[in-house]
Amino acid sequence: MTTNWVSWFLSIIVLLLMFLSGYIMHNSVRLLITGKRAHGIVVGLDSSSRSTTDTMKAPTLSPLVEFVTAEGENIKVHGRSYSLKPSSQTGDEIKVAYDKSNPKNAQLLLWEEFPLGPAGFLLGFAILLIMMWMGGILISDDPKLDDPLHLLPIVVAHLHLNPARYIILFVLFFAIPTCVIGTYWTTQRAIDFLTNGIKVVGYVTGSERVYSKSNDGTTGSGVFPLITFKDASGTEHNIHGSTAKPLTRLKPGDKVEVIYLASNPNRGVVNTWYEFWFPPVFFGFMVGAMLILLFLVLSGSKGIVTETNDPGTHKELKTSGVSAIATVIKADPKARYLHYRIQKDTHIATKKLADFVSLEAEFAFWIPPRTGAEIKKGDQFRAYLDSLKPFEKFYIDFSQRLGSDRNVKIIKNDSIDLQEAKDN
Repeated sequence: MTTNWVSWFLSIIVLLLMFLSGYIMHNSVRLLITGKRAHGIVVGLDSSSRSTTDTMKAPTLSPLVEFVTAEGENIKVHGRSYSLKPSSQTGDEIKVAYDKSNPKNAQLLLWEEFPLGPAGFLLGFAILLIMMWMGGILISDDPKLDDPLHLLPIVVAHLHLNPARYIILFVLFFAIPTCVIGTYWTTQRAIDFLTNGIKVVGYVTGSERVYSKSNDGTTGSGVFPLITFKDASGTEHNIHGSTAKPLTRLKPGDKVEVIYLASNPNRGVVNTWYEFWFPPVFFGFMVGAMLILLFLVLSGSKGIVTETNDPGTHKELKTSGVSAIATVIKADPKARYLHYRIQKDTHIATKKLADFVSLEAEFAFWIPPRTGAEIKKGDQFRAYLDSLKPFEKFYIDFSQRLGSDRNVKIIKNDSIDLQEAKDN
């Protein structure tokens, strides 16, 4: 069946998004990899004519950096990222990467100077489209619903994806980057406070109920210690402890150490390890846990998905399962289709599969194993069944060819023929 126009349209959109993402990052990445390095000094701030809002006419700023090339030429360049409060100020030293043929197109080696936001958005949207496309293939269970190059069904088959496992992958696609960003942001916050923060003594002067409103309209509250301290200029500030009663041990009159940033003393916090390091440890733990979950899903762990018709999973059954015989009813490598039947091996006496007669199933995203010989109707292979759940957990070892049965038929078709004969 010819790939329909929707598949072509989606393919063009995905390729266009990837091209635009690469185009946006091309110059910065090229200079980062191949450009010459130099040390520059911020000699001022370049002002943009664009303002942030209609009501706030303050111009956005970017560091203006001067550096000397290897040929001794003095070059001044401004950053590509403009903001109200640039992270670099006059006098700061910044590394730059430049092309000796065009040193005025230098790249400031700062995170905010790389166009990660727009490029990441376009690339993420392209990946989201691909994942939704793969989800459509799984939900429809139709191998013909693929891309013009027939790559997505191959990925689905190679990863042994099914609707249950795919949902987990889809959620992890968003959850892992979110927790990585959370780990980075909270770690940077802790480092910023501990490196640049000003330490003062504060006192618990009472407690205050703090209300918070969630997105669904519900309101919550908690009673937090109220802490008062004075900054270096003598101005008094009030902050709340991070732990509400009855979990907090702070009581009126207690003396605590407060740390704050000079740029925003109202955001001061009590200087304790859990105030700074509990959030990054939590997000980091979540990243590790979800990466392990991702590995288990991609490796086809039976602990993640218990029901599957994929004959290539649960390889551990070779050592723990009951031996059986798998007979190929129909195999079409081009369509990635396999129809098979698993029966007990009558030559092996076992009491573990007393209620098991046979299992017949189809697999629509099958990749033929590289055994050399073509798999045809009637070919028989060694299979292994879980003694407790033989219909849900099984494994066919295509490397163990047992023989052939060219007279094999589809049981459900035989039943239909018998029923039609009775009706006539």
